[in-house]
Amino acid sequence: MNGDVVVVGGGPAGTSTAILLAERGVRVTLLDKARFPRAKPCAEYLNPEAMTILDRLSLLDAARDAGAAVFRGMRVTSPGGTRMTLDFEGDAGRHALGISRLRLDALAIERCRALGVDVLEGTRVRRVLTDNGTVTGVQAASGRERIDVMGRVVVGADGHHSTVSRLLGLDRSVRWPRRIGLAAHFESFPLIDEMGEMHVSGSGYCGVAPQERERVNVAMVVDMTAFERRAGGVERFFDEALLAYPGLAERASTATRVTSVRGVGPLARRVRQVSGDGYVLVGDAAGFFDPFTGEGIYDALRGGALAAEAIAAALQRGDTSAAAFAGYDAERRRAFASKRRAAWLVQAFVRSPRLMDYAVIRIARRPRVASTMTGVLGDYREAGVVLSPRFLWQTLRP
Repeated sequence: MNGDVVVVGGGPAGTSTAILLAERGVRVTLLDKARFPRAKPCAEYLNPEAMTILDRLSLLDAARDAGAAVFRGMRVTSPGGTRMTLDFEGDAGRHALGISRLRLDALAIERCRALGVDVLEGTRVRRVLTDNGTVTGVQAASGRERIDVMGRVVVGADGHHSTVSRLLGLDRSVRWPRRIGLAAHFESFPLIDEMGEMHVSGSGYCGVAPQERERVNVAMVVDMTAFERRAGGVERFFDEALLAYPGLAERASTATRVTSVRGVGPLARRVRQVSGDGYVLVGDAAGFFDPFTGEGIYDALRGGALAAEAIAAALQRGDTSAAAFAGYDAERRRAFASKRRAAWLVQAFVRSPRLMDYAVIRIARRPRVASTMTGVLGDYREAGVVLSPRFLWQTLRP
């Protein structure tokens, strides 16, 4: 099989790349080892700016028609029980969206097909093909069938444990943080004031977001060592950990978990580089650091848009070398560097219950600080502002 671009991975990063390229007339083949619809461990939360990109992909109305939950913001509860509210609606007239990956990814795959993308489900990459050091395609397997899928560019959008990145020797070891994410869906789990929720404890944190069919997604992050030392199975560990959150215990005890518990970890990933001769990485395959605030889908969609722009320009110039994609690397740094540094700062507070209590109490009392934080966590304000000494003083002063 031959085309212009081969995208490996059918999640938000891969499908956004494929959609935006196909809209430009680029011939795209998309492969995924799964068959859709399929569930994925994820916070399943789209912040306001992610909704903007989803609209650009002509998927927002489809998501709403599929029953996606639209809600006004997030409420964060510190280990000591103090709450602060990130009110997107009140701050900027915006909203957040909750939709399962089961539904969202299937809608995106349908959109790809409608645009002429050749979608190969149940197809697993076995080798990355090269010619004189330049990536030229992938060798894949579908059942017993072996196929070579050739393209001028290969996009590694295959997630946290990227096969493309591993086969290209791009993965780097990560020592910290060693955490795992666990997620499941519940029914009869009431939310407070139509808000999503984030609860922080001394041992981790747990987010709750509304979904379609009046379900909620419960996603928690726990220390990998505690998870590995658990006495029972994964689902018992998850249920007991959920009941340990004071702000969730009563509601969780009367709710019904309706899916199995799925996990992914460790919640950190680094690569040596995100592009090279004939290839680019996007989404979690290009690197990941747990942001605490759950905007992984936004990062995937934004990264897909950046990748599509760079690939389209490279194809038009007839140059898909590493030098041609240097601009993509720079754009990714500009788009995500400040947010990554802010995420490191937030994680420092999350790991210290006393610091987290101190910060949440002060943010809750200071509307202008809360508004800035709301915009940054909604990705419609520049993240670098929260790193400035002036803002940190406004936030943390006694």
